[in-house]
Amino acid sequence: MKKLKMFCLTIFSLLLFPCIVNAASGSIKVTGSSTAVVGNRVTYTVTLSSSTAIGSWQMDLNYDKSYLQLVSSTAESNGTMMTNSSSGTKSKSYTFTFKALKTGTTRLSVSSYLVYDYTSMNEMNITASSNTVKIITQEELEASYSKDNNLKSLSVEGFSLDKEFNKDTLDYTVDVPTGTTKVKVEAKVNDNTASLEGTGEIEVTEGLNTIPIIVTAQNGDQKTYTLIVNVEDQNPIKVELNDKEYIVVKNNTLLEAPLTFTETTVTINDYEIPAFINNVADITLVGLKDNYGNIVLVQYKNNNYYSYNELNLNTYMLIPDTFDTPLDLIKTSVTINDEKIDAYKYSENSSYVIISAKSLNDGKKALYLYDPINKTAMKYDSTYLDEANKTITNYTYVIIVFASALGLMLIIILALILSLHKKQKKIKKFIAKQEAKIEATRKLNDVVEEVQNITKKEHHQIKQDTTALPKVSKNNKDNKDRKNNKENNDTVQISKINIDEKKAKLEKNKDNSSNQKEELSKTKKIPELKEDTSKTNNDTKTSIKELPQKNNQQEQEELTKTKITNKNLEETEIYRIFDDDFKVRRKKKK
Repeated sequence: MKKLKMFCLTIFSLLLFPCIVNAASGSIKVTGSSTAVVGNRVTYTVTLSSSTAIGSWQMDLNYDKSYLQLVSSTAESNGTMMTNSSSGTKSKSYTFTFKALKTGTTRLSVSSYLVYDYTSMNEMNITASSNTVKIITQEELEASYSKDNNLKSLSVEGFSLDKEFNKDTLDYTVDVPTGTTKVKVEAKVNDNTASLEGTGEIEVTEGLNTIPIIVTAQNGDQKTYTLIVNVEDQNPIKVELNDKEYIVVKNNTLLEAPLTFTETTVTINDYEIPAFINNVADITLVGLKDNYGNIVLVQYKNNNYYSYNELNLNTYMLIPDTFDTPLDLIKTSVTINDEKIDAYKYSENSSYVIISAKSLNDGKKALYLYDPINKTAMKYDSTYLDEANKTITNYTYVIIVFASALGLMLIIILALILSLHKKQKKIKKFIAKQEAKIEATRKLNDVVEEVQNITKKEHHQIKQDTTALPKVSKNNKDNKDRKNNKENNDTVQISKINIDEKKAKLEKNKDNSSNQKEELSKTKKIPELKEDTSKTNNDTKTSIKELPQKNNQQEQEELTKTKITNKNLEETEIYRIFDDDFKVRRKKKK
């Protein structure tokens, strides 16, 4: 019984042991940079691998989202979950790109996974690794770069330098024999993170050849070592050009023919010197080398040397296109490759036209000035034309302003002439009015004088009548008084008629448009008339007082009163006439 139990246990163990030994295994690795810069992108790769075929898998990449932001992924879900199956692959990789968000240290790992064997479909034994990332700033990264830009060694194969190498010594010279065309420069950097330029096989020619050797440190700092290779020249041809010394290049290996030039030779000091010639322009070029080994091409003619400056213009590959907006020029057309396209030109006699085309060099559309004869083009610049149009516009404004000012001056001059003409007419009219006033005044004086004469005559007549007055009876006296009163009334009536006639004549000569000042000048004569009339009355009174006393004193006084009354009536009538005339004229004036 005991032996049976041992046998069963052995059989069970043998059946179980092969399964455990044959279980497949694999690994998951996360690879990528261990350093990232804030703001920059960093890429990591998750690789599932096994020595046996993998049937299916499911994995998930874990990371701290506060430090890293997922930008892109090759996982099936475009995220961090990796789930798929295969027909027996042994390796599968996924790529994840992150953006670093802040400084610090974080870790990327695959902590959740499940992988099955392709053959047995059993779960595989997987070991997973992680990647630790240190995120720093750009300043911290640059500060961590190496600044070492020194050489560790420098030499020329087969030749010795003029001095022993020292990393702090920058200039070295080596002499090589005549006919040497190449030298091999060897150098090593002091820091493996630094880069190196200027080593290897270098072509040289007779004379001095300058070879710069540039060391660039990891942080970008550069240091240049200068190696001068002097190829001995037994008979150098020395040339002085623009106050600088050169020697003629006798070897054509470092000379390159410019476009439109072909190779030739010229004889200088009994040496065949390599040269280049352009038969169309009749120009021959030779090479000159300065003391630093720099080679330039110069013109050579009749043993004289001249500077050669070549203007190398870029050529355009253009595709004609349509104009976006019409130009303010003469529209025309031009034929290019048997195709007629729209164009513009400045004038009918212009040999050039403006076309719109797209450049195959940069893909940009622009305007070009095209020469149909030589089939060449250059970019069109409208600055000059715009400035010219602006200048013309400014001059146009100036001309308009000047013409306006001139027109305004002419209008002012015409207005002044018209105003002067009107003033002259007013002056003439004023003179005519003044003459009319003078004539009216003269006639008024005549009227006053005539009135005064009439007054004197009447006064004289009264005096005579008073002197010859007889003593009569009361009846006779009454009759005589009535007779005298009638005569006086007739005299006053005659005076009034004469005054009316004079007034009518004056009315015809007076200007109805006289101002108040003219009327006042007329009225000034009225007080004079009043004064003269008062004087006459006083004289009359005096004469009457001087009359001899008659027997009938009462009769004489009554007669005198009658005469005075008549005179006062006459004077009052004259005043009334002139006063009415003045009021009428003043009313018309208003």
